[in-house]
Amino acid sequence: MPSNTNEKRIYKKAATVRIAMWSARHRWLTVTLWMIFTIGLFIISLVSGGTKTSDGSNPTSGSYSKTESYQAGQVYNAGVANNAPPSSDSYIVITHPSLKTTDPQFKEMVSKVVQGLQAITYSENGANKPSFANVINPYEVPATAGLIAPDGSALRIVATTLGTSKERSIKLEPLKSALVSLKAQSGDFKISVLNYNWLNDDINRIVSEDLDGSLKITMPLTFGILLLAFGALAAAFVPLILAITALLAAFGFLGLYSQFVTPVSQYATQLIVLIGLAVAVDYSLFMLTRFRAERRNGRDKMTAIEITSSTAGRAVFFSGITVAISIAGLYLLDDDLFRSMATGTIAVVLLSIIGSLTFLPATLSIMGNGINWGRIPYFGREREEGSGFWSPLVGGVMRRPFIAAFVTTLLLLFIAFPVLNLRMGLVGVESFPNSIEGVATINLMNQKWPQGTTLKMNVVVTGANNPDVKVAMDKFREAGLKTAGLSEPSAITISQNGTAGRITFTMGGGENDQANIDLVKKVRKELVPAYFSNLGIQAFVSGDTAQVVDIVKIYTDAMPLVFAFVLGLSFLLLLIAFHSLVIPVTAIILNLLSTSAAYGAMVLVFQEGWFDQQIGIKTTGVIESWVPVFIFTILFGLSMDYHLFILTRIKETKDKGANSNEAVAKGISATSGVITSAAAIMVMVFAVFVTLQLVIIKQVGLGLAVAVFVDATLIRSLLLPATMRLLGKWNWYIPKFLDWIPQVTIEGEPEDASDKEKKHKVAV
Repeated sequence: MPSNTNEKRIYKKAATVRIAMWSARHRWLTVTLWMIFTIGLFIISLVSGGTKTSDGSNPTSGSYSKTESYQAGQVYNAGVANNAPPSSDSYIVITHPSLKTTDPQFKEMVSKVVQGLQAITYSENGANKPSFANVINPYEVPATAGLIAPDGSALRIVATTLGTSKERSIKLEPLKSALVSLKAQSGDFKISVLNYNWLNDDINRIVSEDLDGSLKITMPLTFGILLLAFGALAAAFVPLILAITALLAAFGFLGLYSQFVTPVSQYATQLIVLIGLAVAVDYSLFMLTRFRAERRNGRDKMTAIEITSSTAGRAVFFSGITVAISIAGLYLLDDDLFRSMATGTIAVVLLSIIGSLTFLPATLSIMGNGINWGRIPYFGREREEGSGFWSPLVGGVMRRPFIAAFVTTLLLLFIAFPVLNLRMGLVGVESFPNSIEGVATINLMNQKWPQGTTLKMNVVVTGANNPDVKVAMDKFREAGLKTAGLSEPSAITISQNGTAGRITFTMGGGENDQANIDLVKKVRKELVPAYFSNLGIQAFVSGDTAQVVDIVKIYTDAMPLVFAFVLGLSFLLLLIAFHSLVIPVTAIILNLLSTSAAYGAMVLVFQEGWFDQQIGIKTTGVIESWVPVFIFTILFGLSMDYHLFILTRIKETKDKGANSNEAVAKGISATSGVITSAAAIMVMVFAVFVTLQLVIIKQVGLGLAVAVFVDATLIRSLLLPATMRLLGKWNWYIPKFLDWIPQVTIEGEPEDASDKEKKHKVAV
């Protein structure tokens, strides 16, 4: 059809449309400014020092600072002299395939290693000083110290380094070359080292390697899916350009945030890639699909851009705002590191929206029909909206809506059922790859010291300078050692000023073991009150398991508030956008079903060990404490993405005169193809993250991949049309007492609509 350059604009010019059209008219300026802004922000961030991360192993802010386990450390450390430097221990574990620790050769080897460690020095102001303040020979301390394994097959040398983290890094640098020399001379002896400074460095290195590796995989796969979806090289490249520039800008923003506000979580950059790549490509897909459809219908270039920005563009705007609102629920959690993850994720979503409303219209204005350049056979053929596999499927579902709704709901509930066994905890460093020496050493110690190694329970009390308190501490220690799960090595230590005391016990197993969690709760509720409640002092229980109990409680307590915030704002947005009470209710129910299915899959894989060998994961027995709430906010936003895109097309069709059932059938059929392509990209991106090395990222990736797959297939293509067919006209029901609510339209409104239809409608 010939272009219709004089055609009357059939869509009102909303603010988002005016921005898009300005960008299209000033195309080269817009593209230049976008590139300067995104790449420039990234470069400024690098010049400022890049992204400063925190290992998150010792949270000191927010809700955690109010927990019992944190207060225990504060109380005890308050009794330490102000000039006492911080310190950390390095564990050097020595084993032999046949010799025992009682053999002379074993003792000779240990003596050699101890002397080698004591001889290590670092340079400070031109003088050589010892790197270690103390090196403990396991043969020179009592057996109750627990440095020799019970079966005599291994022992631990403990070397203490003083100073801040930065100072310790300098002091420990010579240890690396010394260990290389010691290992070379060790023969059949195996020397394993655990140093938490090095462990954190290794974890950060893996984060960076995983990030680079994921991009090398996801970018080509994303391009391949886009090529199949569009059937043209040019159309496949444009979304990737938007995604890459949005990611660069988000990295830049996060880097500046980490340098000038607060260090960010080590997972923040990976989450930016995880969400940003999927969202930016999705938004481009929606926009480009509509633009090409309008061009096929004979619109001239600028008209097609205007209609695209007024329909798909505004749907992208509202979808992105919904995603950002959902993620903003994470700010209700009082945790700086967690908020940094939310900040980075929201930043990349908002940047994707801005790019979709500026960079994309400008690019389409430059390229015009060139967007179809590089057509590939078969996939590049012209196809009408609503053609293909999905249209007859949706038609079949709507002919038998009750059966489709019943079977699909039953299947979703079956997938979600394992969520009833969800256990939240802290995924420890032992879940990281064994290729990290520190992780391998921790696993070795857990094997050689089954009664417990570095897992401690500490009970800190005030008033330790009171004789009655000292007596109570001795009795408490005796009672603790008679309690199942608490064992030697055990000790009572007094702070330097004598005001605080600490009773330490050794625990077996892992910090997430239910037996240890129950033990912490028992000590807090029964043992501590029995010995200290009548002395007028304070007593706090801390340690790794106590920290698990406290941190999990932070998230479980906050989840109802986050859920209420996200669900409440999403309900209001949909209520205003579609002027219907039924649509937001059904949308929330459908999205909760997909989220529950994701939780169920995570429980089966990470707790129960289903397919763990095939996926290549370590079964952790727990889901990381913050992952469920994080996945909920992300999934709810992404699910609303698809829901809004479909509903806006349904509403657009209905506003043109179709009845409810016709609008549902046509709207879903017309959008199912692009939804499938968008979902395929998201599932692929999320699935790639399941293959990475960090278990926490694997959990997030699997949960999102399952949920998006379920959402795009079972829910959007089966349950949604079945539900809307069953509800019929009730889909658009709104009580008269709510009729005053202004309707913020997502799709463009016809200019010749009657005043009655327009009076409550506001274009955005």
